Amino acid sequence: MHAQPPVLTFEDVTIESVPPYNSGVWNANLVINPADLVLVRLESEHSSLPLADGASGLIHPDEGKITFGGRSWQDMSADEGSQARAKIGRVCADGGWISSMDLDENILLAQRHHSRRPDNLITDEAAQLALVFGLPGLPRGSPAQARRQDLRMAACVRAFLGEPILIILERPTVDVHTEIMPGLMHSIRSVRDRGAAILWLTAESEVWNDPGIHPTRTYLMSGSQLLPAER
Repeated sequence: MHAQPPVLTFEDVTIESVPPYNSGVWNANLVINPADLVLVRLESEHSSLPLADGASGLIHPDEGKITFGGRSWQDMSADEGSQARAKIGRVCADGGWISSMDLDENILLAQRHHSRRPDNLITDEAAQLALVFGLPGLPRGSPAQARRQDLRMAACVRAFLGEPILIILERPTVDVHTEIMPGLMHSIRSVRDRGAAILWLTAESEVWNDPGIHPTRTYLMSGSQLLPAER
């Protein structure tokens, strides 16, 4: 039996600090295997980092290589890259909402586009996840009219929907730490049990010091350097 390739690797990756990022990444090395939870502590000035975009293949490194499922993003065609990104769930630091679509349409969009699942099954799963994350049901209405806390919860529903093999969490607990942590940890355990990996970026000491989180590895973003770190 062949061993599974890492879900995600950064190999000597450098990404320059150019807008919209306020910090770059220098010579970063990272390996995330199936079922791993990798926790990265950010400094307060890291309000916009290229780590998640690089991991998702949305940008290419200036130096080094980023692979997903054993393949370099740069070696994939546009269609292959799109199909690969369909296997990634993400809570975006800036929300990532399409303003012209209602929240429920935003949440369901990727699954409707990338999977052949019946729409009622996608909607039912999203509604169940909404309850897990503290919402009364699948949220509707414009993202601009929603409470910031509800947008955080809705972003987690979108990230965990379907069966992603990598979930990237960018500060998912900001403003909703107490409300969202039980559902978030339950969902993380569930997806790790089936082999999905988690990359969790946080600047919150409550998350970093939480004894209930059992990361496989931990790192600190110090300036532009990704350094192994102990909690």
